[in-house]
Amino acid sequence: MLKTFGLLVLGAAALAGAYEAAGQQADAGLVRFSEQPWDRIVQPGRADKWGYLRRSSSKEDDIVVDTTAPLSPPHVLRIVFTPDMRRDHEPSVHWVGLPSVSEVYATWWIKLSANWTASPAGAGKMTFLHLGPSGQGQAYTGLFGSRVPHRVSVNTEWAPYGQRIWEPNREATPILYDRWYKIEWHVRWRLSAGAGDAAIAWRVNGTLNGEYTNVELPEKASAFQQFEFAPTLQNPPAAEQYMYIDHTSIAVR
Repeated sequence: MLKTFGLLVLGAAALAGAYEAAGQQADAGLVRFSEQPWDRIVQPGRADKWGYLRRSSSKEDDIVVDTTAPLSPPHVLRIVFTPDMRRDHEPSVHWVGLPSVSEVYATWWIKLSANWTASPAGAGKMTFLHLGPSGQGQAYTGLFGSRVPHRVSVNTEWAPYGQRIWEPNREATPILYDRWYKIEWHVRWRLSAGAGDAAIAWRVNGTLNGEYTNVELPEKASAFQQFEFAPTLQNPPAAEQYMYIDHTSIAVR
Protein backbone atom coordinates (compact mmCIF):
# COMPACT_ATOMS: atom_id res chain seq x y z
CA MET A 1 0.00 0.00 0.00
CA LEU A 2 1.14 3.51 -0.79
CA LYS A 3 0.75 6.20 1.85
CA THR A 4 0.22 9.45 -0.01
CA PHE A 5 0.87 12.66 1.91
CA GLY A 6 -0.19 11.01 5.18
CA LEU A 7 -3.79 11.63 4.06
CA LEU A 8 -4.64 8.91 1.59
CA VAL A 9 -3.71 5.26 1.88
CA LEU A 10 -3.96 4.10 -1.68
CA GLY A 11 -2.38 1.41 -3.78
CA ALA A 12 -2.65 1.53 -7.55
CA ALA A 13 -5.89 -0.47 -7.55
CA ALA A 14 -7.43 1.59 -4.77
CA LEU A 15 -6.56 4.88 -6.45
CA ALA A 16 -7.98 3.69 -9.74
CA GLY A 17 -11.15 2.66 -7.91
CA ALA A 18 -11.46 5.95 -6.08
CA TYR A 19 -11.33 7.91 -9.34
CA GLU A 20 -12.58 5.34 -11.80
CA ALA A 21 -15.66 7.49 -12.31
CA ALA A 22 -14.14 10.94 -12.71
CA GLY A 23 -14.95 13.32 -9.93
CA GLN A 24 -16.11 10.81 -7.34
CA GLN A 25 -15.56 11.93 -3.78
CA ALA A 26 -12.27 10.55 -2.44
CA ASP A 27 -11.64 9.05 0.98
CA ALA A 28 -9.55 12.02 2.10
CA GLY A 29 -12.45 14.45 2.17
CA LEU A 30 -11.91 15.78 -1.35
CA VAL A 31 -15.14 16.86 -2.99
CA ARG A 32 -16.06 17.08 -6.64
CA PHE A 33 -15.68 20.59 -8.01
CA SER A 34 -15.71 20.28 -11.79
CA GLU A 35 -16.60 17.70 -14.44
CA GLN A 36 -15.72 18.91 -17.93
CA PRO A 37 -16.66 16.32 -20.61
CA TRP A 38 -15.63 18.70 -23.42
CA ASP A 39 -18.90 18.47 -25.28
CA ARG A 40 -18.63 22.27 -25.67
CA ILE A 41 -15.72 24.64 -25.05
CA VAL A 42 -17.78 27.11 -23.03
CA GLN A 43 -21.02 25.92 -21.43
CA PRO A 44 -23.31 28.73 -20.21
CA GLY A 45 -24.89 28.09 -16.86
CA ARG A 46 -22.18 25.82 -15.49
CA ALA A 47 -21.40 26.52 -11.84
CA ASP A 48 -17.67 25.94 -12.40
CA LYS A 49 -17.56 28.43 -15.33
CA TRP A 50 -14.67 27.31 -17.57
CA GLY A 51 -13.24 30.11 -19.70
CA TYR A 52 -11.40 30.09 -23.03
CA LEU A 53 -9.15 32.50 -24.90
CA ARG A 54 -7.14 32.01 -28.08
CA ARG A 55 -3.61 33.26 -27.56
CA SER A 56 -0.76 32.62 -30.02
CA SER A 57 -2.41 30.18 -32.42
CA SER A 58 -3.98 31.59 -35.58
CA LYS A 59 -6.85 29.07 -35.33
CA GLU A 60 -9.51 28.59 -32.69
CA ASP A 61 -9.65 25.43 -30.62
CA ASP A 62 -12.69 23.27 -31.31
CA ILE A 63 -14.65 20.21 -30.25
CA VAL A 64 -14.18 17.19 -32.51
CA VAL A 65 -15.40 13.61 -32.62
CA ASP A 66 -12.98 10.91 -31.49
CA THR A 67 -14.60 7.53 -30.96
CA THR A 68 -11.43 6.30 -29.22
CA ALA A 69 -11.88 8.84 -26.41
CA PRO A 70 -11.45 6.72 -23.28
CA LEU A 71 -13.92 8.22 -20.81
CA SER A 72 -16.62 10.41 -22.36
CA PRO A 73 -16.76 9.80 -26.12
CA PRO A 74 -17.36 10.88 -28.76
CA HIS A 75 -16.44 14.53 -28.18
CA VAL A 76 -13.01 15.83 -27.16
CA LEU A 77 -11.29 19.20 -27.03
CA ARG A 78 -8.83 19.81 -29.86
CA ILE A 79 -6.15 22.43 -29.10
CA VAL A 80 -4.64 23.71 -32.34
CA PHE A 81 -0.92 24.53 -32.65
CA THR A 82 -0.07 26.51 -35.81
CA PRO A 83 3.35 27.21 -37.38
CA ASP A 84 2.90 30.98 -36.92
CA MET A 85 2.69 30.70 -33.14
CA ARG A 86 5.13 32.72 -31.05
CA ARG A 87 8.09 31.00 -29.43
CA ASP A 88 7.57 29.96 -25.79
CA HIS A 89 3.85 30.60 -26.08
CA GLU A 90 0.62 28.71 -25.65
CA PRO A 91 -1.89 28.49 -28.51
CA SER A 92 -4.80 29.06 -26.12
CA VAL A 93 -5.87 28.81 -22.50
CA HIS A 94 -8.82 26.99 -20.92
CA TRP A 95 -9.24 27.83 -17.26
CA VAL A 96 -11.47 27.41 -14.25
CA GLY A 97 -11.28 29.42 -11.04
CA LEU A 98 -11.00 27.49 -7.77
CA PRO A 99 -12.61 28.56 -4.47
CA SER A 100 -9.23 29.21 -2.74
CA VAL A 101 -8.57 25.61 -1.75
CA SER A 102 -5.72 23.82 0.05
CA GLU A 103 -5.79 20.63 -1.99
CA VAL A 104 -6.44 19.80 -5.64
CA TYR A 105 -6.83 16.43 -7.36
CA ALA A 106 -7.08 16.90 -11.13
CA THR A 107 -7.55 14.14 -13.68
CA TRP A 108 -7.57 14.44 -17.45
CA TRP A 109 -6.99 12.34 -20.56
CA ILE A 110 -4.55 13.59 -23.19
CA LYS A 111 -3.39 12.58 -26.66
CA LEU A 112 -0.84 14.25 -28.96
CA SER A 113 -1.39 14.04 -32.71
CA ALA A 114 0.62 11.51 -34.69
CA ASN A 115 2.64 14.29 -36.39
CA TRP A 116 3.65 15.96 -33.11
CA THR A 117 7.11 17.57 -33.06
CA ALA A 118 8.88 18.24 -29.78
CA SER A 119 11.29 21.03 -28.87
CA PRO A 120 14.61 20.76 -27.02
CA ALA A 121 12.70 21.48 -23.80
CA GLY A 122 10.19 18.72 -24.45
CA ALA A 123 6.78 18.07 -25.99
CA GLY A 124 5.12 20.95 -24.17
CA LYS A 125 3.46 22.02 -20.95
CA MET A 126 0.01 20.73 -20.10
CA THR A 127 -1.78 22.10 -17.04
CA PHE A 128 -1.14 24.90 -14.55
CA LEU A 129 -2.13 25.57 -10.94
CA HIS A 130 -1.93 29.21 -9.85
CA LEU A 131 -1.38 30.31 -6.27
CA GLY A 132 -3.38 33.02 -4.57
CA PRO A 133 -3.22 35.87 -4.09
CA SER A 134 -2.23 36.68 -7.68
CA GLY A 135 1.48 37.02 -8.34
CA GLN A 136 2.62 34.33 -5.92
CA GLY A 137 3.56 31.85 -8.64
CA GLN A 138 2.38 28.71 -10.36
CA ALA A 139 3.16 25.06 -10.93
CA TYR A 140 2.69 23.13 -14.15
CA THR A 141 2.76 19.61 -15.50
CA GLY A 142 4.79 19.07 -18.65
CA LEU A 143 5.88 16.43 -21.14
CA PHE A 144 9.64 16.51 -20.75
CA GLY A 145 12.39 15.06 -22.93
CA SER A 146 13.43 16.31 -26.36
CA ARG A 147 12.40 13.11 -28.13
CA VAL A 148 9.96 10.25 -27.68
CA PRO A 149 9.31 8.68 -25.34
CA HIS A 150 8.54 11.70 -23.17
CA ARG A 151 7.89 11.69 -19.42
CA VAL A 152 5.59 13.68 -17.17
CA SER A 153 7.31 16.00 -14.67
CA VAL A 154 6.19 18.97 -12.57
CA ASN A 155 7.79 22.43 -12.40
CA THR A 156 7.16 24.74 -9.42
CA GLU A 157 7.66 28.36 -10.46
CA TRP A 158 7.45 30.13 -7.11
CA ALA A 159 9.64 31.24 -4.20
CA PRO A 160 12.00 30.07 -2.89
CA TYR A 161 12.76 28.05 -6.04
CA GLY A 162 12.23 30.45 -8.89
CA GLN A 163 11.94 27.23 -10.85
CA ARG A 164 12.38 23.66 -9.72
CA ILE A 165 11.59 20.65 -11.87
CA TRP A 166 10.38 17.62 -9.94
CA GLU A 167 11.28 14.56 -11.99
CA PRO A 168 9.63 11.14 -11.68
CA ASN A 169 11.00 9.39 -8.59
CA ARG A 170 8.87 6.25 -8.75
CA GLU A 171 8.24 5.24 -12.37
CA ALA A 172 8.55 7.17 -15.62
CA THR A 173 5.70 6.06 -17.85
CA PRO A 174 6.75 6.57 -21.50
CA ILE A 175 4.57 9.04 -23.43
CA LEU A 176 4.22 8.39 -27.17
CA TYR A 177 2.16 10.09 -29.88
CA ASP A 178 -1.34 9.24 -31.09
CA ARG A 179 -2.19 7.44 -27.82
CA TRP A 180 -4.45 8.38 -24.94
CA TYR A 181 -2.99 8.77 -21.45
CA LYS A 182 -4.72 9.37 -18.16
CA ILE A 183 -2.93 11.93 -15.99
CA GLU A 184 -3.71 12.40 -12.28
CA TRP A 185 -2.14 15.33 -10.44
CA HIS A 186 -2.50 15.72 -6.67
CA VAL A 187 -1.23 18.82 -4.87
CA ARG A 188 -1.63 19.49 -1.15
CA TRP A 189 -0.89 22.68 0.80
CA ARG A 190 1.66 22.77 3.63
CA LEU A 191 0.41 21.42 6.95
CA SER A 192 1.64 24.42 8.95
CA ALA A 193 3.27 27.79 8.23
CA GLY A 194 6.93 27.48 7.28
CA ALA A 195 6.89 23.70 7.53
CA GLY A 196 8.15 23.03 3.99
CA ASP A 197 5.92 19.97 3.78
CA ALA A 198 3.56 20.74 0.92
CA ALA A 199 3.17 17.78 -1.39
CA ILE A 200 2.94 16.91 -5.08
CA ALA A 201 2.20 13.54 -6.67
CA TRP A 202 1.20 12.40 -10.14
CA ARG A 203 0.17 9.20 -11.90
CA VAL A 204 0.08 8.18 -15.54
CA ASN A 205 -2.37 5.44 -16.52
CA GLY A 206 -2.71 4.56 -12.84
CA THR A 207 1.03 4.17 -12.20
CA LEU A 208 2.59 6.44 -9.60
CA ASN A 209 5.31 8.43 -11.38
CA GLY A 210 6.27 11.04 -8.80
CA GLU A 211 5.66 11.78 -5.12
CA TYR A 212 7.27 14.55 -3.05
CA THR A 213 6.28 15.66 0.45
CA ASN A 214 8.99 18.28 1.04
CA VAL A 215 7.75 21.10 -1.21
CA GLU A 216 8.10 24.69 -0.02
CA LEU A 217 5.57 27.42 -0.76
CA PRO A 218 5.89 31.21 -0.84
CA GLU A 219 5.29 32.76 2.58
CA LYS A 220 2.63 35.13 1.25
CA ALA A 221 0.69 32.49 -0.69
CA SER A 222 -2.56 31.33 0.87
CA ALA A 223 -4.30 28.86 -1.46
CA PHE A 224 -4.68 27.41 -4.95
CA GLN A 225 -6.93 29.68 -6.99
CA GLN A 226 -6.97 28.58 -10.64
CA PHE A 227 -6.52 25.45 -12.80
CA GLU A 228 -5.91 25.73 -16.53
CA PHE A 229 -4.78 24.10 -19.74
CA ALA A 230 -2.19 26.43 -21.30
CA PRO A 231 0.03 24.03 -23.27
CA THR A 232 3.10 26.12 -24.01
CA LEU A 233 5.62 25.04 -26.65
CA GLN A 234 9.23 26.18 -26.79
CA ASN A 235 9.37 26.19 -30.62
CA PRO A 236 6.40 26.61 -32.98
CA PRO A 237 5.65 23.45 -35.00
CA ALA A 238 6.63 23.15 -38.65
CA ALA A 239 3.11 21.98 -39.50
CA GLU A 240 -0.24 22.24 -37.76
CA GLN A 241 -0.50 19.77 -34.89
CA TYR A 242 -2.99 19.01 -32.13
CA MET A 243 -3.34 18.21 -28.46
CA TYR A 244 -6.56 16.37 -27.61
CA ILE A 245 -8.15 16.48 -24.16
CA ASP A 246 -10.88 14.15 -22.96
CA HIS A 247 -12.91 14.28 -19.76
CA THR A 248 -11.34 16.51 -17.09
CA SER A 249 -12.23 16.13 -13.42
CA ILE A 250 -11.22 18.33 -10.49
CA ALA A 251 -11.75 17.50 -6.83
CA VAL A 252 -10.78 19.95 -4.08
CA ARG A 253 -10.58 20.51 -0.35
